Amino acid sequence: MKVVKNYLFLGFALPDQIMKKVFEEDSFPQVQTHNFNWNIIKGIERDAEIQFTYISSRPVTEFPSFPYKIIKSKVWSERVGDKKIEIQEIPFINKGISKIFSKLISSFYYSMKNFSLKPNKAGIIVYSVHIPYMIVGLMISKIYKIPLISIWTDPPAVVRENESYFKKKIRIIELKIAKYLMKKSSKVISLTKYLARDFAPNIPYLVIEGIINIEEANEWDVKITNKPRTVTKFIYTGSLEKKYGIQNIVESFEILNRDDILLEIYGRGDFENDLISRIKGNKNIIYKGYVFREEILKIQRGADYLINARNSKDEFVKYSFPSKTLEYMLSGTPLITTMLPGIPDEYREYVILIENNRPETIANKINEILNSQNLKNNELGIKARTFAKTKNYLNQGDKILEFIKF
Repeated sequence: MKVVKNYLFLGFALPDQIMKKVFEEDSFPQVQTHNFNWNIIKGIERDAEIQFTYISSRPVTEFPSFPYKIIKSKVWSERVGDKKIEIQEIPFINKGISKIFSKLISSFYYSMKNFSLKPNKAGIIVYSVHIPYMIVGLMISKIYKIPLISIWTDPPAVVRENESYFKKKIRIIELKIAKYLMKKSSKVISLTKYLARDFAPNIPYLVIEGIINIEEANEWDVKITNKPRTVTKFIYTGSLEKKYGIQNIVESFEILNRDDILLEIYGRGDFENDLISRIKGNKNIIYKGYVFREEILKIQRGADYLINARNSKDEFVKYSFPSKTLEYMLSGTPLITTMLPGIPDEYREYVILIENNRPETIANKINEILNSQNLKNNELGIKARTFAKTKNYLNQGDKILEFIKF
């Protein structure tokens, strides 16, 4: 009989039904953090020789962007495949420096409480570049002399435009601490190769640029067939932060000023208020607000084209693989996108590439697409969907399980 190995997992996984309400209340909902974390769990929970102790923090932005200062602790039970898992949600104060210290204390307390009695401790997995988790992960790895495995989906100390002057200064200190802690990892699972190589040189790494929920993939095997229409529908879903290029997409449609196209936008972010003001009276650009993921998937499948146009020259994009890339591709709807350094080259043949994200360039590409044969683009969408399905949590989970074993 093989011995079961135990891992501690510090992350941000809470039940879907809880997070739906959280996403409605949060001005900057952390949807992709939630989805990515859960897809990892679904991928790794299939190994009977490994058990995980889950410690999770509610993925919310700071008060008042999320309208609660105090987050309480709770134990959640969830079924993953044929297993039942328990997740310990930690309490914290959701404001300023108190958020960091309260998370640090509570994650250490609950980690020691829940993990200390586990036999055959094999490692600690820390999800994201999150200072409290990184410190606790390093401390417990030293206490039990076990490996520290890090999962990075973003570079350290990412600054939001809506943050205060004081918070941005704190980010400078956070960056220095994070850079030090990142080098203490035993192994790294990273969104891009640059993220691993630049922040943890000479440490073994595995690139997992994205993970698809196989249930969603199978549910939508048949593409929605649209009724013939005279307007070509383009859709953008996700974060409305200016740094992600949404403003450039809007400007490109203003340049086009055509009656036979429509841009629908879904999501939240720092461009939201400007967007609402800007598109008043513009019948070709519609803002639909925040919509739950289940509905978004249907909307994506009912579009003619999906679009994403980040600036490939921005420094941070080499550490980024836009999560919506695989989500878009899974829809079977053709994707128009810029090619970022963090996107593996194998994706090139499955998307419609834009040379850069300047509004004029985007507008020219859309004109070119509208003058081309739609059949060819539809075939590209189906090919992209087939490719995206290979990135499901079963395949990606197997890679992770093989990588974390020592």
